[in-house]
Amino acid sequence: MLQQTQVATVIPYWHRWMARFPTVESLAVADIEDVLAVWQGLGYYRRCRMLAQGAKFAKEKGIPTTVEEWLRVPGVGRYTAGAIASIAQGIPAPLVDGNVERVYARLNSDPASGPRLNKNSWLWATEVLDKERPGDWNQALMELGATVCTPVNPSCDRCPLSESCLAYTSGDPEQFPTPKVRKTVVELRHELWIPRFQELFGVEQIPEGEWWAGMWQFPRDTNGERQPPAGDSRYLGTLRHTVTRHRISLRVSEVACRAKYDGLRWLSKEEMSKVALPAPQRKALALLSGPQATMDL
Repeated sequence: MLQQTQVATVIPYWHRWMARFPTVESLAVADIEDVLAVWQGLGYYRRCRMLAQGAKFAKEKGIPTTVEEWLRVPGVGRYTAGAIASIAQGIPAPLVDGNVERVYARLNSDPASGPRLNKNSWLWATEVLDKERPGDWNQALMELGATVCTPVNPSCDRCPLSESCLAYTSGDPEQFPTPKVRKTVVELRHELWIPRFQELFGVEQIPEGEWWAGMWQFPRDTNGERQPPAGDSRYLGTLRHTVTRHRISLRVSEVACRAKYDGLRWLSKEEMSKVALPAPQRKALALLSGPQATMDL
């Protein structure tokens, strides 16, 4: 949950998650739709699916006891393996996240960026690791980056490593790490229709290979080829949201259908609150109770 998400945001989701899935076993046997519903709102849903797959793996094969074994678990990469092994199990394993990369780059005045910086950071983290207290060491490095060696306005006067920091002694620590080259933003325009028959709403499951796969959505056109559901259409508003480097303008309309038709799952408003809907879909549904609007997500 903490990958790419701040602690303050995660806390309420963590409590809700642990109340529903208190053990690895309870998560392993849960239906993926229920799992996604509990996760919804945190975003980056691939993490959720990988977590569920990882629980199934651990239930079948047992909890790993080495970094190498952790790396075999679906969804567990080098950072997560190092974090679990060192912090939870006391195994001498390094880890590197964005905070550790920044600490490394400034201490060593390394001008690298992107994959090269990441590789150099892992080599350094392996060399300096305190093998007697690996969990404390790794957490200290991450905390140093998060609270002292911050991206902007670092508190160098409070840093216990400032005297040996090459970026600090050079007088311009904020030039490190070297900024990555920004990817070009892609502008997209999508149409979304909310099919409504009496008090029921029609949704469809998002297929594999698309954003938010496994969750539910209202019918959506992404390339101008899909036709709207049959019925009387009413424009509700336009939503703007961003996915990775894609900036999407989502035009939302309600369609009053004359009958339920095949291909959609028809749900009441109460049932809609219990299924896993991506944030833009929930925002679209909320437009039904408000005036036409343009809003940014």
